[in-house]
Amino acid sequence: MSPHGGNIWELCRRRGFDPPEVLDVSADLNPLGPPPGWEGRLAEGLKSLRWYPDPDYLDFRRAAACLHGLEPECILPGNGTAELIHLAAGASRFRRAVVAVPTFTEYERALAGRGKPISLWPLQAPGFRPPSLPSDFSGCESGLIFLCNPNNPTGTLWPRESLVELLAAAGKHQATVVVDEAYLDFVPDPGRYSMAGQVKHFKNLIVLRSLTKSFALPGLRIGYLAAEPGMAAALAQEQPPWSLNALAAGLGPWLLEQSGHLAESRRELTKLRLELLEDLRSVPGLRIHPSEANFFLCELTDPELSTREIRQALEGQGILIRTCDDFTGLTPGRFFRVAVKPRRENERLITAMKGLFAHAN
Repeated sequence: MSPHGGNIWELCRRRGFDPPEVLDVSADLNPLGPPPGWEGRLAEGLKSLRWYPDPDYLDFRRAAACLHGLEPECILPGNGTAELIHLAAGASRFRRAVVAVPTFTEYERALAGRGKPISLWPLQAPGFRPPSLPSDFSGCESGLIFLCNPNNPTGTLWPRESLVELLAAAGKHQATVVVDEAYLDFVPDPGRYSMAGQVKHFKNLIVLRSLTKSFALPGLRIGYLAAEPGMAAALAQEQPPWSLNALAAGLGPWLLEQSGHLAESRRELTKLRLELLEDLRSVPGLRIHPSEANFFLCELTDPELSTREIRQALEGQGILIRTCDDFTGLTPGRFFRVAVKPRRENERLITAMKGLFAHAN
């Protein structure tokens, strides 16, 4: 199984489904899909495949910089945020790392693959709240601190005030904070929480952004990071050339202008999230953790079931969930994550789940 969500191909090979038959709630993408007109824009971009992409991605960098009130030198595009996570984790200037857990498993995977020592910073119970600042940052000198806002898989938000406090404390020990904002476009009033524009004030800040999730185009692999120019340039020196293909590089600037689509998505998502939360809470044997993002962390309270059994039973109906056995800090076999989808797809999920949990009544 893939360590990430969204592997419908493996399910189709194993179970004989066609991709359109699969309901994939393991991948947390914009439930409204891409903005209108994206296919035409992409078709126009086919002409650009006759040439190499612009190695400087200047149009993309200008568009992203304009969005956050930055200079283009602060922006580094990448092949999705996954590449940028590995880029930061592998940078020679960073010798160790701290990861706030439970969180996106790719941070630990990227760091471990490069032999970087990892310290864990547990979120606070109840509710996976952002933890208090460590009393001692000396163990993270010249290192990285990875966190996700809103956090995956818990959906909790870090207030900007706590992030500013963290950056100031980390800076005294030459530690750099990586804030992954892959899901921030789904939060009401994202500008209240985003740290992207703050890279001009903090030299020890790297912010990751994903167009993949915001615009439901995971196959194009488009992401970028924001950092002060010196940091961005240093990371660019360690990045493989042409990380974005010509289609992604051409569509990216147009996507970054689609603020209206994102605003509409947030309005619709607010309704869909509340409806799905109510429906999930009606399923016996489950505890649903509150979320500010476009997904919910579900915890099994029925001791007779495991997430492996739930996953396998749902796969038989063409439904993919994201089991959380590989998330540090979550009890294996007890947690899974589901994304908010359009109403009809949410209803399909709930109907299937109520059938599985019927014995818990």
